[in-house]
Amino acid sequence: SRLTILQLNVPREATQQVETEQVLKIEVIVRKDGIQVADRGTGLLKALPDSAGQHDLKGLSEYLQFVKQKYPQKTDATVLLEPDTPYDIVIAVMDTVRAYTAEQDGRFLQAELFPDISIGDAPT
Repeated sequence: SRLTILQLNVPREATQQVETEQVLKIEVIVRKDGIQVADRGTGLLKALPDSAGQHDLKGLSEYLQFVKQKYPQKTDATVLLEPDTPYDIVIAVMDTVRAYTAEQDGRFLQAELFPDISIGDAPT
């Protein structure tokens, strides 16, 4: 058997700290009919509807790789889940947000995306 432990961060209450510049706050919202990638400050960035009854994890990975190229120093993201989201979907989405597999010189390597994951409830 294989056991993997991930450290998760629980979102905190709103702090009184004022941010002077606009910072991207990535939210990956898992719904029954698809996945949405949003910025907490500006709203929806990308909608990934289900394809053949499956969540589009490949599309999610590709879009997050694009975001990572624009914000290479960013390491955190929040995964927001609808009630009754199956456990295997939760784990698959978290793995997709955390890293992706890249080929380099004929070898497959794990490349980091947003490893600092917080989880919460999806907005209605």
